[in-house]
Amino acid sequence: MITIPGYKIERILGSGNMATVYLARHELLNRQVALKCMDETLSQTPGFIERFLSEGRIIASLQHPNILTTYDLGISTETNTPFLAMEYIKNGDLAERIKQGLTADQALEIIQQIAIGLDYAHVNGIIHRDIKPGNILFREDGTPLISDFGIAKQADMDQGLTSTGLVMGTPFYMSPEQAQDHPLDGRADIYSLGILLYEMLTGEVPYRSTSVIGTVLKHVQSPVPRLEGNNKPLQPLLDRLLAKEPSDRYSRGQSVADSIDKLHQGMPISNQPGDSIAFPKINIPEFV
Repeated sequence: MITIPGYKIERILGSGNMATVYLARHELLNRQVALKCMDETLSQTPGFIERFLSEGRIIASLQHPNILTTYDLGISTETNTPFLAMEYIKNGDLAERIKQGLTADQALEIIQQIAIGLDYAHVNGIIHRDIKPGNILFREDGTPLISDFGIAKQADMDQGLTSTGLVMGTPFYMSPEQAQDHPLDGRADIYSLGILLYEMLTGEVPYRSTSVIGTVLKHVQSPVPRLEGNNKPLQPLLDRLLAKEPSDRYSRGQSVADSIDKLHQGMPISNQPGDSIAFPKINIPEFV
């Protein structure tokens, strides 16, 4: 177990290519936290510490009901290990709920709340770049939380498509512009949100191949998948979320949330800029 002054490490919660997350207790506050400790070798990468602290401060400043709270960050003086102390959530992630099965109403409620959280982050200059089921956690009251902003994931991305982090998850949720290494803005997260919606509705990701490159190419080249059965009324919403060109997507998460409100009210929404398509009214529960 690693040593971080001020924290008592209890056990490992999970580990990845660039970081290990521990269940720990802040000794002074007597509060359980998820302690994300970066690989200490990253400290030797030129500029990493400066970027870690700079981005970490911004991420810690994000205070929103749908974003995981960051309590603390720093560099261990004993091991030179960069770390983040975050809210500890023990109610599972979206991947588990997709396996259990979700109704369309449940999927839309989750998407709406994530979209509002992303809008807040984007307005504050933060792009997540790795929205996927494992990064959506749930509080005890069912509130979805966006987790894992920034630093570790960006280190993974810098390594290219062969890195373990990308192979494990990112290709299934990667926007076409991200796949082509184009400049990104918040609309890349909006695209990933569309992948989540499709997966929640169908139980499967829309684009899959036998290789990472094959999957990435499908995001760039394959058409938006078609919804069937009772999910058909949601096709225009999915079309806007998964548009290949960023300019054809929703420009903000709040616009996604507004479209879902329109669905709730039985009002038309647009599947393309300038278009208006009528929807039958569907039952979407009000948020608490």
